[in-house]
Amino acid sequence: MVKRSHQRKEAANWWLQQKPQVAAAIKEAEATTGHQIVVVVARLGKYHVERATHIASKNPGASLVFCVDVLQHRYELRWQSTVSLSQSVLDDTTKLFSEQKLAEAILLVAKSLPVHTPGENLPDIIDE
Repeated sequence: MVKRSHQRKEAANWWLQQKPQVAAAIKEAEATTGHQIVVVVARLGKYHVERATHIASKNPGASLVFCVDVLQHRYELRWQSTVSLSQSVLDDTTKLFSEQKLAEAILLVAKSLPVHTPGENLPDIIDE
């Protein structure tokens, strides 16, 4: 029980350190691309792929949805069907995820998006 509590505390501290850079990256990416980008902090669990897909479906106005499980340091990226991401961008994003560089991953993916007229304004970060 003590070990689990310690893991949660470390994960919370890690997220609190990352959150300002992530928020800044989202604002910069949205301002330069016009796309809505949402980061959802949630427990993804054993079925992380399905859970991330479900979370993304709850945010249909977002071009990109980054799902972050801070306890497991697991990341999942979902994008609208109108968005096209090259394999090299996906590979580089995966590498940044493995290095726990979420803000850099957001900026990298955003740079690959075409600029378009901004749509509805969504929350940048959602804690579930």
